[in-house]
Amino acid sequence: MNSAQEMSEKQKADDLTVNLTSIPASTPGTSTSPAINLVTWDGPNDPENPQNWPRSIKLVRSAAPLAVIFSISIASSIFGAASDITAQEYGVSQEVMSLGVALFVAGFAVGPLVFAPMAEVVGNAPPMAVALTGCAIFQIPLALASNVETILLSRFLAGTFGAGGLAVGSGILADIFGPVTRGVAVGVSATFMNMGSLVGPVVGAYIVDAYGWRWTAWVTLILCATVGLACTVILRESSHNRILMNRAARLRRETGNHGLRAQAEMASLDPKVLLRKYTTKPVRMFVREPILIVMTTYLTLVYGSLYLSYQLFPRAFRSRGWSRPTATLPFLSVGLGVISALALFSTFTMTWFKRRWVAAQKGSRGESMPARIAPENRLPPMVLGAVLLPPALLWFGWSGGAHWIAQVIACYAIGFALQTIFICGIVYIVDVYLLNTVSATSIHVMVRSVVSATFPLFEGPMYETLDINWSATLLAGLSTVIMASPILFIIYGSRIRSWSRFSVSGG
Repeated sequence: MNSAQEMSEKQKADDLTVNLTSIPASTPGTSTSPAINLVTWDGPNDPENPQNWPRSIKLVRSAAPLAVIFSISIASSIFGAASDITAQEYGVSQEVMSLGVALFVAGFAVGPLVFAPMAEVVGNAPPMAVALTGCAIFQIPLALASNVETILLSRFLAGTFGAGGLAVGSGILADIFGPVTRGVAVGVSATFMNMGSLVGPVVGAYIVDAYGWRWTAWVTLILCATVGLACTVILRESSHNRILMNRAARLRRETGNHGLRAQAEMASLDPKVLLRKYTTKPVRMFVREPILIVMTTYLTLVYGSLYLSYQLFPRAFRSRGWSRPTATLPFLSVGLGVISALALFSTFTMTWFKRRWVAAQKGSRGESMPARIAPENRLPPMVLGAVLLPPALLWFGWSGGAHWIAQVIACYAIGFALQTIFICGIVYIVDVYLLNTVSATSIHVMVRSVVSATFPLFEGPMYETLDINWSATLLAGLSTVIMASPILFIIYGSRIRSWSRFSVSGG
């Protein structure tokens, strides 16, 4: 390399490290050590920062995690259509075979314990690949199963791997989008997750009717494989930590300065430290944080109600004389409600919320850090969903003797209310625990998944005891008990956050 080339490479490295921060480094056993330069983004417009990617690139890159989330969500509920058939085939009760759905959801509670530390160390792309591959592989023993134990174990392991796709996929969207659009991106992620789980029973019912229950697994395998191939083309690493670590490694090679380090490289990657970070810290947060306790309780009820509906709704329409596949079609009405909730939340975010965020930025000009607005500004749509959910459930439960369109419209209202609550709650948790989002969402997902996994198990006994109308009334009563939560958070959320040790405002 000639002198001019060396100067060019030196200048390139200097340009990239213009925002390096020097801190002293201590080396045990030595009196002197070189300074460590922290490699950060090269200003607010650094093109390598995923939040500065062109909009078209963001949309393309977002398609990969959304496709993964959608396919895994279909996998979670598609087996529900096979529970009756497999119960008869293997001579067990329907409650036992309903574990096929319950154990998949229970796997969502285990997966984050593995995939969150993995993403911390290697970035987002590898865990996403492992998650999707694992979910796909365990469709094979499911499709070939000759006993109930193999079916249930395969479903649990597929859910455990699939949880990584849900958790890491949402993290990718949070990395790509900024403070305002992040809310919409998380809403889209939640919508794809719930839409997939709603499409699953419809697809599964027609597959079982036409080809047999084993093809629910083969179709899931084909879907996961197709999505995986697409991801190899469009998925790129979006983890800010991993990108800066790669930049630091490149600069060390180019400059010979071994003191160049990304912030993530300064953190301990000791397995014991990571285990403590992703197990004990989330538990401590859940025990001590009133906001996290109440919001997790509410969203668990919402999420569990959705999975409970996968058995309850078809029962209601089969009682009208509809065929098994046709009785799942009202889930499409629920899906329309879910999409409408996303449209409402997105419109709210890009108008009302954005105006307040822009006003806060104008008021903070000259300050070193961008202004944040209260997370409670995310919650007004949640109030609408909370108020609408109980009467929508009552409407569904007590319209069984009316024209079928009445119950189908009630399905739409239930989907709209559930999804509005769900999106607002998830985005609120992210905003409250911005610096501890991984821990907060991990424990939230674990608790939500463990509790929600039990909902499909008691659907049969509940239906036999209470029938459709009183089952829906029970859910409406539970929704009413906790309906005031978003209103209380809007009024008192700031004060509650001031008590917190983990929220941004709480320290």
